[in-house]
Amino acid sequence: MENIGRNDPCSCGSGKKYKACCLSKAQASFEGMPYGIRVKGGIRYDFEAGGFVVIVHIWDNAECIGEPQEWRYPEVYQDEEEAMRYYKTHIGPGLMRLLKKNVEKSENATFIHRKLE
Repeated sequence: MENIGRNDPCSCGSGKKYKACCLSKAQASFEGMPYGIRVKGGIRYDFEAGGFVVIVHIWDNAECIGEPQEWRYPEVYQDEEEAMRYYKTHIGPGLMRLLKKNVEKSENATFIHRKLE
């Protein structure tokens, strides 16, 4: 996942700085996501929606035991690359920030991030 700074050019190709373009979308995109200890995200094709969707699987334990809850970003993408680009530039970095915040609130928690590709 690439880290985009606030003053870097936005990865959507608009030519604007990230803070003036897609930063607010990335920060607001986790509405309705349940709290979790472990998350894994990516994309999949949704036949009912007729396109690719960005999803995050959320577990309440670090071992990924049991069925995860699935959170889905509401937008549907017709192109797999476009969906993956949105995940890598908005959802993935946003998840890292969200998990780091949760760890900062806890006395005995540790944040570990592994990039799987």
